Amino acid sequence: MEENQTPPEDQQAENQEIPKGQIWFDKIFLLLALSIIITGLIYNGWGLWELFR
Repeated sequence: MEENQTPPEDQQAENQEIPKGQIWFDKIFLLLALSIIITGLIYNGWGLWELFR
């Protein structure tokens, strides 16, 4: 009898795919870039709105 067999609950965990949302949120520099871009667009849009209003 082999002792290196993985239990059934561990085999299930290995077969599950990682959700796409988790893959995106694991990319920390992408999140940083998106936050800077979104903040810049909102701030500049607000400034242009005030300027031309």
